Amino acid sequence: MSPRPLLLLALHLSAALSLAPAARETRIIELLGKGRVGLPQSDEVELDELVANLEGRKPTIASVRGDWDLLYTSKSEFDPANPLGRRVDGTAPGIEKIFDVAFSQAEAVASSSPIQRFVTGLESVEIRQVVELDDAGTGRVDQFVEAGENVVFRLSASGSFDEATGRLDFTFDDAYLTAFGVRIPYPVPFRLLGDEASGYLDTRYVSDTLRVSRGNKGTTFILRKR
Repeated sequence: MSPRPLLLLALHLSAALSLAPAARETRIIELLGKGRVGLPQSDEVELDELVANLEGRKPTIASVRGDWDLLYTSKSEFDPANPLGRRVDGTAPGIEKIFDVAFSQAEAVASSSPIQRFVTGLESVEIRQVVELDDAGTGRVDQFVEAGENVVFRLSASGSFDEATGRLDFTFDDAYLTAFGVRIPYPVPFRLLGDEASGYLDTRYVSDTLRVSRGNKGTTFILRKR
């Protein structure tokens, strides 16, 4: 990298660190605009620094409830040794275990699934997450992938939130596509997948406007409340 880009990166990092805690959230929203856009490298570096230095309140059941628009997901390269993605804790349930045994690596890193990489890479769709929890922290976590008003893919899961750890656990149990009023089932036998149909989101930061979570495959999600 030539000296000029390095200087620009250094300036972006300096600017990110100099912001007051309350202003970092505002700057994140400015960088991301309306949502999951491709960012220049300097903006990616600044965003990473801002997210790493966010200071927020302790996540609660009430604070993670609601209807959230996905603004951004961190990127991960496709790993041919882990084509279904790799979990942060090293576990590999179900089909993932087959690849884990066949292509075992001493230094394998977490990576997102191919479906996640594909869907979150589409600029023409909107993705939102609806978290419905009772006062005990039990309820539903639904994902909606919307291509306009007439085409919606819904991926539904049972969920529970632990205030002590800030972790939102979920297990997918239903999915379907609605296209121009016609409901089309998604042919995945979730009940037969066992742990492979489960995951979690660790809440790293939450406010009345923004939520930053890290998933079980190492992906960082930035969501804005509707």
